[in-house]
Amino acid sequence: MVNSGIRWSPTRMARIQNILARLRNAAKAPSPYHALRWHTLRRQDLKAGKRILICGAGIAGPTLGFWLHQYGYSVVIAEKAKAIRDGGQNVDIKGPGQDVIRRMGLAEQILAKNTQEQGQKYLDANGRLIAALPIGSIGSLTSDFEILRGDFANILYEATRASCEYRFGCYVSALKQADEHVEVAFNDGSVEQFELVVCADGIASSTRQMVLSEHTHFHDFGAYMAFFKIPRRPEDDGWAWSINGIGGTMITLRPGTTAETTVLVTFPKTAVRVEPSGTAESKAVLREALLGRGTVAERILAGMDQVRDLYFGPMCQVKVSTWSQGRVVLLGDAGYCPTAFTGQGTVLSLVGAYVLAGEIKQHEQVADAFAAYEQRLRPLVEQTQAQMSARLVTLLHVKSRAGIALMRVLQRLIASSPVQRLGKWLAGRAKQTATPFQLPDYP
Repeated sequence: MVNSGIRWSPTRMARIQNILARLRNAAKAPSPYHALRWHTLRRQDLKAGKRILICGAGIAGPTLGFWLHQYGYSVVIAEKAKAIRDGGQNVDIKGPGQDVIRRMGLAEQILAKNTQEQGQKYLDANGRLIAALPIGSIGSLTSDFEILRGDFANILYEATRASCEYRFGCYVSALKQADEHVEVAFNDGSVEQFELVVCADGIASSTRQMVLSEHTHFHDFGAYMAFFKIPRRPEDDGWAWSINGIGGTMITLRPGTTAETTVLVTFPKTAVRVEPSGTAESKAVLREALLGRGTVAERILAGMDQVRDLYFGPMCQVKVSTWSQGRVVLLGDAGYCPTAFTGQGTVLSLVGAYVLAGEIKQHEQVADAFAAYEQRLRPLVEQTQAQMSARLVTLLHVKSRAGIALMRVLQRLIASSPVQRLGKWLAGRAKQTATPFQLPDYP
């Protein structure tokens, strides 16, 4: 059922079985889609033949394609890469994101690819344990839905490959908007017309730059992030390892596949003398950030030349004053990336895709659909992005030995039983008074 080769504990197995039971029960509940099936088919007939172009085949794009197909649209998904990208880090699917995958019928497939992460351990630079936060602890990185981004992307691709037209090695080179369509020129020289164009091609979206560059702002937190994979070792025990290093370098290792461990390295930009350009320069900067940071860092450095899936870039958020212009609209990281450091980007992509498809279905006018999508989703996006600040990033990336020693005291304190009991009690109280985001129904 799972792919990491680690035996599940009875407690973890019980948690997974409870989740599956809840999902099965929810799936059996009366659905507004079933009750209004004739009406839904009738609306699909009214909209038959409308073509929508989605730029990007990551998480947001295929999720949107899934729902648009349900509503009777013809969907083309253009992806610059030659195939679905199987790299990337562990992603958490939380809150309303779980509701979206349940409605898509993909929950059991995702659970079957669970990385089986047992929780989070804080280690010193030489791998000695400081504190441990098992799954379910307050402050732990680990959630019940932990999956590698590449595995998740492949699940979404398999769920949509028969209903959406995928074009790999394909991207938009120019856009020209008209009253009733968008004329799209592709990199192969072909030109086609689409009713709508959705930019879901990530934080560095090239299609966003064609139409909304003057509305786009990157909120930089003054740090770099690097994601990649290294060979798994016998001592990799199924826990996430987090290490604070001298100079502000933070290292996190997490379970990947039976053969690989995923790595996240973050460090302040102040440690970099020259802005890196290209993979070779990025690796050189990364080596400098890891040099002299202990045995865990040495392990990473030893395999740096073999790394082929490196993502390196600034830790930043995407903030766009308006998410659409004419018949072009932004989705996911292209419109509202919260940074991978929040662990919420996947949730916003899933929920954003579901809401955008639903509002397109509900409204006859494009402007009304896009306005309703932004009005419904922007509060959730702003709330999520507010979880991260430059000050918090600075506090987490302590540079001095004294700062690291203080951080270890805090880590032990957070993991202690009294603080965990207090934290869970406060979380329960907050949950009772909070108003969580509720997915709308689109009959």
